[in-house]
Amino acid sequence: MRLRLPLTFLALYVVAAAPAFLPGDGRVIVQPATNDAVEVYLTPVNLALLRSYEGIEPFNRALEIAQRRAESHSHDLAPPYILHDPYRLVAPYVTERGRALAALPISGAYSADGKSVRFTIASRPRPAENSQAELTALAETPDGPMEQTESSLGMGIDPELNRAVLEVNAFDQDLRRRLARRYGGLITVHWEPFTQRPQLD
Repeated sequence: MRLRLPLTFLALYVVAAAPAFLPGDGRVIVQPATNDAVEVYLTPVNLALLRSYEGIEPFNRALEIAQRRAESHSHDLAPPYILHDPYRLVAPYVTERGRALAALPISGAYSADGKSVRFTIASRPRPAENSQAELTALAETPDGPMEQTESSLGMGIDPELNRAVLEVNAFDQDLRRRLARRYGGLITVHWEPFTQRPQLD
């Protein structure tokens, strides 16, 4: 960690004259999105390793229910997520029907230390651009963004960004423009300059 962090910032300043630091989620915007190119960001520090998760279990359980709800109404809702300090369950929506669904509180129960723990979590509806259906379809497309570059490391969805995320260890402006032409605001690029692609034997 001591060596990687300075190297990460050195790489950052090589490609971005004025990077935008976003302390809330640990991201650094290397190249902002434009009309014809997608955003590129990196995460010098994984904030998930620094947080305390005391008392989060009811929210984790509620998140699982909210995720199933988003999958069942995938054209109305977007992937939900938990905000920290304090904990809040965010339920993004893309339609008016989704807004009504997102506003419903989530109740359930689970066992802890031999006891039944009941919970009711009030979801926080939030408008979003991209639906669960759109993001899932893009992330799971066999000939999708992963095939746009030999530097690809993986593909997933970041619910808080409301984007599919292409992970790469190198990028150029042509890649940013190709992704924007094909996928518009559905995708962003997570740059991991010191991660190597797995080698097949």
